[in-house]
Amino acid sequence: MMLTWQLIGFIILTGLFSAPHCMGMCGGIVSAVSLNTTASVRRSMLLYNAGRILSYSLLGAAMGTVGSFVDVAGKFAGMQGLASIIGGCFLLLWLWRRFQLPFMYRLSTILYKRLAQNTNANETRRKETLHLLATGIAFGFLPCGLTYAMQMTAASTGSGPAGAAVMALFGLSTFPALALAASFASFANKRWRRFMHKASFATAFAVGVISILRGLAASGIIPTINPWLW
Repeated sequence: MMLTWQLIGFIILTGLFSAPHCMGMCGGIVSAVSLNTTASVRRSMLLYNAGRILSYSLLGAAMGTVGSFVDVAGKFAGMQGLASIIGGCFLLLWLWRRFQLPFMYRLSTILYKRLAQNTNANETRRKETLHLLATGIAFGFLPCGLTYAMQMTAASTGSGPAGAAVMALFGLSTFPALALAASFASFANKRWRRFMHKASFATAFAVGVISILRGLAASGIIPTINPWLW
């Protein structure tokens, strides 16, 4: 699948409308990052998200490279949108049972320990910069149903560069929500956090269903409503 304007629009819309999910699921992480550094909120969020988007891009490149196998499997099964369907199912499973790929969490833990080794956020500006980047890179590999779905979209491109572009664009689209979560960290109360948790569940569920519908529409099983949705 080529990286079309319709696909780009879908990725951007998914990232933007996933704000409740990102704030509910990852808001605590970005809040902790912004509150436990001497850097400004703007600088800490730029560095953290730069690392996170780098991780996303690497994952996207890997998924796009092996994605040709998914495309071939989909053609044999008569399902042109197989990757999108798999991604949607991963997301719904993650919401239902917090299903996750076990190696993802271990990978993020190992990366964080190695990347953050010998860096102290309180010593120098340079080491603080490295620490924030390392944190973003490591947490970019954390298990998340929403990124699973987008990784399957990256795989469906069947191209390493296109897959990296998909995940980088998704990461950029989710940046406003995470930056907002960091800004709200100092005065967000329990009631607000409960609301965001519920909203995040609803948003992720919608993205999972839409991903499945996109895959079914690509196979001609159901009609296409809108190319930016399905």
